[in-house]
Amino acid sequence: MERLNGFYEKFPGSYFAYIAFIFAVIFMLISVILYNDPAFSLFTHYISDLGASTKGSSLLWNTSMIIVAPLRVVFGFYLLTFLKTKGSNEKSIKITAYTIVIAAVGSVIIALNPHDVSRMFHMIGAFIYFFGVVIIQVKISKMELNAEDIPKYLPVIGLVVVVNYALFLSFEISEIISDLFRFLACFFEWMALFSILGWLLIHGLYLHKIK
Repeated sequence: MERLNGFYEKFPGSYFAYIAFIFAVIFMLISVILYNDPAFSLFTHYISDLGASTKGSSLLWNTSMIIVAPLRVVFGFYLLTFLKTKGSNEKSIKITAYTIVIAAVGSVIIALNPHDVSRMFHMIGAFIYFFGVVIIQVKISKMELNAEDIPKYLPVIGLVVVVNYALFLSFEISEIISDLFRFLACFFEWMALFSILGWLLIHGLYLHKIK
């Protein structure tokens, strides 16, 4: 990642957090409108429903996922280069960097395989992405907690992301037992999305401020 330092001097990595956040939010809002379902809510629809092939939101939402994935990778590497200057373990940084790339690939697999077209590959992509995000957040939060002069609210936000993803995965699995858990699975998937977007923006603002 040292090779990226020259790039980051010209294009601060915090900008990629802003761009990814803005793209994700705007595309999400437009996609919900294009989905065109008055019954749509955070309790009745999964995020993946926006990418369903039969809906008007499909092309926009899936394209946004493909665009945002590399932006998050570039910012993730920028954050890791910062954590390295704060004394984070080289092995943890490398593992996290690889996981960031793997999770991004999972996100692209999801986008290229709507759940109503290729559910198997969609679920494979989702598995890669969701578990990748959990590993990333745990590793980064741990590095932030152990680093010098980093405000504690940053790792706390990362742990909030982990909790939301864990709750989503728990209720998603529970839905196999009873459909009563579906509304909770849907809700916490949206909370997972909102929390990761919040994490992205807040980290971007922090790094922009100190650099």
